[in-house]
Amino acid sequence: MSRLPVILFITLVGLVAVVTGCGGSPRYDARLVAADSLMHDLPDSALALVQAVDAASLPREGDRAYRDLLLTQARYRCYITATSDSDINRALTYYRQHDGEREKLTRAYIYKGAVMEELGHPDSAMLYYKHAEATAAPTDYFNLGYVNMRMGSLYTDYYAFDGMGANKYEVALQNFKRTGNLYYQHKCLNILGCLYREKQPQKSEVLLNEALSTAIQLNDTNGIINDSHSLIVLYGYLKQYDKAHQWLQYVNQLGKPSDFSYYTTAADVFSALGMPDSAMLYLRQAEELGISNDEEKLYYLKSLSLIALAQNDTLNYMRYQAQKNQISDTLLANSDKLKISATENEYNIQDGNNKLRDSRQLKHLILLIVVVTILIIAVIAFLHVRRLRTYRLLISELKKESDTQLITLNQLQQNLDTLKIVDQPIMEFINTQLALLRDITVACYHEPQNKLSKQLKDILQFNDSNRQNWVGLYRYIDAEYNNIMTSTQEKYPDLNDKDMLLLALSCLGFSYVQIAIIMGYANHTSIGTLKHRLAEKMNLDGSLNDYINSFALS
Repeated sequence: MSRLPVILFITLVGLVAVVTGCGGSPRYDARLVAADSLMHDLPDSALALVQAVDAASLPREGDRAYRDLLLTQARYRCYITATSDSDINRALTYYRQHDGEREKLTRAYIYKGAVMEELGHPDSAMLYYKHAEATAAPTDYFNLGYVNMRMGSLYTDYYAFDGMGANKYEVALQNFKRTGNLYYQHKCLNILGCLYREKQPQKSEVLLNEALSTAIQLNDTNGIINDSHSLIVLYGYLKQYDKAHQWLQYVNQLGKPSDFSYYTTAADVFSALGMPDSAMLYLRQAEELGISNDEEKLYYLKSLSLIALAQNDTLNYMRYQAQKNQISDTLLANSDKLKISATENEYNIQDGNNKLRDSRQLKHLILLIVVVTILIIAVIAFLHVRRLRTYRLLISELKKESDTQLITLNQLQQNLDTLKIVDQPIMEFINTQLALLRDITVACYHEPQNKLSKQLKDILQFNDSNRQNWVGLYRYIDAEYNNIMTSTQEKYPDLNDKDMLLLALSCLGFSYVQIAIIMGYANHTSIGTLKHRLAEKMNLDGSLNDYINSFALS
């Protein structure tokens, strides 16, 4: 084969491999790939890139689905509140129907959940987050971390079982540590520090200090301020007001944050230090930011009640406390907290049932495999026993035949000794063959499974190297059978060497087993067929044995 076609073929295979990519993964529009690479650090640039790609200009359905996914993700990362889930639905439908896109399907589930959360359906959001967690590859640490962080956020945002929220953030933190992503590590550390503040304050302090160290490592000023603020709240809760005041001074040096809870916390610290006027100054700054939800109103009323307590204004203290308790009851009675928990529990139960069903199917499959294996073993054992039985019968026959043949060989040797054969080479040949036949007989008797070595077979089988020995044997047979070998060769010139050998061995009275061994046949039953075919080839009216006997009688 020419080298040129081979080279062309290898080149063609290489080009196909480059075009299709490793593992057969599809190659996406380069603009979309570039936008995806910017999504984490520059989401606004990623959004601009995706929006610049006209969906109608993308010929592949996969590219259009990728654009829908990235568009939803970029909007969410840029804090653009979703008004519809149509984009992410198209992406989700595509990735559900196409294998090999596990990571993108996981992301589609995550951002479908994020959109449902923004549209005011936290229970549906939890369902999609659970789907994302189940879909993600075990080593897809970032998406596993992110989806657990989103579920933790659901629990904490809707005041639903803070312990469950903390568990989700713990899982998220471990996954982000596996990826080395400091940004999300910091976020989880800060939130966990806040969640553990009341039940495990010592753990909260450790986590917040780790968060602060991570923020410093990231050179994130806002993160440093937020972590410091969280420590202020913690020390205020622990009534370690001196430490809280020191952190307040530290934060003021960095720059006052535009965070409502920072100012209400500062007000609480100064109230506890017996400085209600300073506390009221911080609370006024909180008022300037505006009270945007019931949670902030709760913090505001708490600060007012502490200021009133510092001023010994019992009447206002009681009034603010009553208003605060009323809002707390409203928040805790929010049915959403039960919905998202029920949704996760329902998903876990269904997932457990699916796993149980799969486990049962696996057990049935294993049972079927075991049964089939037993049947195969039984069939093999049966065939082995049957073969062994046949083998033992053959050994038994050989043993009997060997005993008889040894007697015959001894008698033949005695008869030969009484003859006076003038031709010495023929005499030597006959003695040699008798010795070999005796060895054959003993071998068949003691080790029939080994039969004869290849060397012994080569000696016995008719070939060019010992042709003269067989010619000498034919002369001996001619003397005993009235020139049967010579007459047959003259009358039937078409007979070959093996035909003549079969005739000679039959004249000597060898059994089928012995003839098979000498002529090199594996199965002694084939000798009967060979003798029958030889008789047909010679156009005999009777059998080959009848033909031999006719010479013996003449």
